[in-house]
Amino acid sequence: MEEGGSSSWILELEEALLDEVPPEEIKVLLAGRPLPASMRTDVWSHCLDISGRKSKLEKFDDVYDHPDQALIRQASQKFTDIQDMSDVESILTVFLKDSGEKFQTKYVDLLNPIIKLSLTRNEKYTVFQTVVDRFVPVGGDNHDSALYHLSRLLLLYHDPQLCNHIDSLKINFSDFATSWFSSLLAGDLGPEISQQLWDLYIVNADSWLIFFMVITMLVNCRDHILEITSDRKELLERLKRLPSQIEAEDVPDLVTLAQVWSARTPSSFKDKYYNTLFKQVDPTSEAEVKCRLCLPVSPQEVVSSELVNSQFFVVDCRPADQYNSSHLSSAFHLDCGLMLQDPAQFSTACSALLGFHQTAVAGGQGEHLVFLGSGEPGEVEDNLNMAVSRFLQQHTKFISILEGGFASLHSTNSTIETKPAEKESSQPQEPGKLGLLKDNLKSKSESLKSSLLNYIYNPQPHVNHTHRKNKTYKGTGDVFSLDEEDEDEGARWLEDVEKCDDTVHLAECQRVSETGQLTSCWLLLTPTHLTTLISTGRDGRVVPTASHHLSTIVKITSKKRQPEIITFKYGTSNKEEVTVFDMDRFFIPTAGKVTLMVKTEIEKLKDS
Repeated sequence: MEEGGSSSWILELEEALLDEVPPEEIKVLLAGRPLPASMRTDVWSHCLDISGRKSKLEKFDDVYDHPDQALIRQASQKFTDIQDMSDVESILTVFLKDSGEKFQTKYVDLLNPIIKLSLTRNEKYTVFQTVVDRFVPVGGDNHDSALYHLSRLLLLYHDPQLCNHIDSLKINFSDFATSWFSSLLAGDLGPEISQQLWDLYIVNADSWLIFFMVITMLVNCRDHILEITSDRKELLERLKRLPSQIEAEDVPDLVTLAQVWSARTPSSFKDKYYNTLFKQVDPTSEAEVKCRLCLPVSPQEVVSSELVNSQFFVVDCRPADQYNSSHLSSAFHLDCGLMLQDPAQFSTACSALLGFHQTAVAGGQGEHLVFLGSGEPGEVEDNLNMAVSRFLQQHTKFISILEGGFASLHSTNSTIETKPAEKESSQPQEPGKLGLLKDNLKSKSESLKSSLLNYIYNPQPHVNHTHRKNKTYKGTGDVFSLDEEDEDEGARWLEDVEKCDDTVHLAECQRVSETGQLTSCWLLLTPTHLTTLISTGRDGRVVPTASHHLSTIVKITSKKRQPEIITFKYGTSNKEEVTVFDMDRFFIPTAGKVTLMVKTEIEKLKDS
């Protein structure tokens, strides 16, 4: 029940189920909230589309003759209800005979959240089969499976220090996470908590969610992991116990934070490895994952980002002659050959790269570092790998390598602008809005190169992005509008906001939507209001999108295991009765500081 006794969303959910709306609408209505147990059967059935589907169980001849039948019967007896025992043995017998698999306890774990649903035996089988087919990664029985290697790459992407620490004690993901993946955590949680977790898992319909729940658990306990410096056995036991710390009230935030990590990860690896991880193991793809130095990113994803939101900061690691011959117009050049030829100069260039990257991030672009080489085996790729390893050893986050190198940007599907050094003026101008967009990207590239040279020869702590003459591509309104004279209504320089006398605190964060999508923003706290600011797409300019008087904040919540996710609830309070009319949820890296300051200002307002 919501604050103020409001249960309108439950009524809306019931109506949506009756109207048989698409599962995506169920996800929006649920919005990460706990699902009432009375609605679980209907919601699962609807989202998994089991109504009217036939299963192998319908033709079961009641012959219990699987080679592992004794083990199946023994496992079914862990259920106290006679009907449940019968259902479990029948479902497992038919499933294992049909699939040709041997009995494993993971199948019993997967049945735990399902067996108590108010469904027929045939419907339970269909739910079980659907969950296995859609959500459970394949190949988990092999301790050298690609799924464990990919999990490590994801942790390396988000927290290289934590990943390197686990590696240093020679612990593999298969040593502690096998049951997490094989049972979608049902084997490590009680039935009730498993059901609540699966509520959100099934509604979100995201096969990859288990990978990011694993990352969430590890990152949330990083301090407890890092404090064990040499005892491999003790650390391994601690890792295995992580799911046991999850309580029912933690489940919504666990899933929300997993969605946050997913949204902050390049997504092209999902298409590339989906079949080998969720359909049938492909030896070629398996070998490829195991050989990866870091997470790969496809050229198509980089192209799309460059033309829309520039989330990638591209680092071109080819020799100077190749870079000067042709390069991505917005790429930063880092000649990795200098790592061996002139280490001091290479170190200076790396410092320039990191400083320039910080400036790009401050401007709302280029959070993710993607390194590219020539795409051909040889010295250039070897140097690139050494450079990437150097950054990873220094615990630099969000590092990936472009698949296929620079050559992949010239594929037939690529529309990204690459810049030849001498021939540019002789090329015919491309007409239309795409041509205008490319001209703007070229202009930005010239500005970046000028700033880089200035940084190298006249080092400063960092480049002040608010004083650049060139405006960046604006991603609002007409996406091809390049008119620099237009000003966004209410837009202010972020630097001016920070220096304003009324500003108590300005925190960079990300707003979490009801569907788990992230939007970069800033929270502005003044003596009277809490305001959300977003970038206009122009360097350093922001506009307000929502503002709430501090007196309307009736509750600020967070969970001890996901402290960065903060929920502000707005409404009215009359003695003990609270009515909530709106809420915002944010991912705030400095959550403790921000919430303390907000509460302090609220108290000041009450006393005034």
